[in-house]
Amino acid sequence: MTTEQALELYETHLRQLHMSESTIYFKQKALSYFVQWMEQKQIGDVRDVTFEDVRHYQTFLSKRRKPDGDLSSKAYQNALMWTLTDFYAVLHQRGKALVNPCADLPPLRKPKRLPRGVITGEQVTRMLLAPNLQKPYGFRDRAILELLYSSGLRARELCALSLYDIDFEKRLVRVVQGKRRKDRLVPVGRSALTYLAEYIKNVRPVHLIKSRRRESLTCLFLTIQGTPFITKYLGDQVALYRKKAGLPFNVTTHSLRHACATEMLRGGASIRHVQEMLGHAHMSTTQVYTHVVPHDLKKIHAETAPSERRRVIDVPKFQNKGWRDDKNSGHYRD
Repeated sequence: MTTEQALELYETHLRQLHMSESTIYFKQKALSYFVQWMEQKQIGDVRDVTFEDVRHYQTFLSKRRKPDGDLSSKAYQNALMWTLTDFYAVLHQRGKALVNPCADLPPLRKPKRLPRGVITGEQVTRMLLAPNLQKPYGFRDRAILELLYSSGLRARELCALSLYDIDFEKRLVRVVQGKRRKDRLVPVGRSALTYLAEYIKNVRPVHLIKSRRRESLTCLFLTIQGTPFITKYLGDQVALYRKKAGLPFNVTTHSLRHACATEMLRGGASIRHVQEMLGHAHMSTTQVYTHVVPHDLKKIHAETAPSERRRVIDVPKFQNKGWRDDKNSGHYRD
């Protein structure tokens, strides 16, 4: 088996696990560093790598410098080594390598650090009030921010939502593209649902009318051109309202996810419920995930979610009288 065949086998394995394209790209990049190191050490076959070679590579990573001259972080070094360990585990399990040179490696511990861009409830409120509700894209963005804060969705999970994933009657959103496709039901607060209902009824059609793409018919959130949302565009919109609200530069889409979890814990939710709601990739949570009845989580969410404990705000009706593209083209400028 050549190195190229081994890498192709591992990529196939990752796709069978429904890994995201960004995760697959990172793991391929991580292994490319190892292949380059092998070439420098004149190791021609991945099966010829020994435990001592792996340890030398680990030392090499600890001394490797980034283009700016700084050493790589311990978390990044561990991520590269985790990929290499998983790569050889797959080869060994598939019978392509007689020995797993990473089997006896000491366990890699993830450095403990606080999440970046954590914001308070007051800061979230300022961001929520930033969109212009008189513009179609502004009303859409308010609905997005409300949903992110209420349910703690990841950026790619929100972008993948369809019209059929929102259950207004049961106040749930079905997340079908989480990490490794671990589908889950997530509660949604009253405020977020009200904005979503108004957006779907009166705002989304304004964006949909400009679309020529078939997938836009069912995609929940659309750009002003009528195309489905992507994470890059979502990040740009969040950055826009972060600036308008005068928040720190490190506030991102993920900050609203952190804010949701933090406020729930402060409100009395257990860590288990928060892990389940956010879909964290822990084995103990994954094993019981699909068997947890959502009613218990809905009750906890209703009592602790930040959107549920906020003062009720009346959602204004979107005014769209006499809408014409040529007359109102200025509304489409974000």
